[in-house]
Amino acid sequence: MPQILGLLAALTCPLVMFGALFLVLRTQGLKYRILWAVLCFVGIGAFWVRASDGAWGFVPAAINLLGPGQQAGYYKATMPVGALGSLFVCLGVRRARANALAAKAPETKG
Repeated sequence: MPQILGLLAALTCPLVMFGALFLVLRTQGLKYRILWAVLCFVGIGAFWVRASDGAWGFVPAAINLLGPGQQAGYYKATMPVGALGSLFVCLGVRRARANALAAKAPETKG
């Protein structure tokens, strides 16, 4: 069971990072877009699982760019804190733009 969780974590981490990058690139009105795009690939902490016997560990003080790296026989993942922060900022910008457009648009009464 730890091997399956390690594999899921190793697969989910890059998906979140690339999903956040896609949202950063598609968000209109986002300042410092390049900075947010780079921040999508910053992770804090490293979780690893040895595939052969299921031994696992966590290194909380690791700061990783582009994930924690790969090694044969290990599943590794990082907490994509930069991607989650970028998602939060992008959703806030999108919500603010939607509210501004809704307030600007004249109300139609029929």
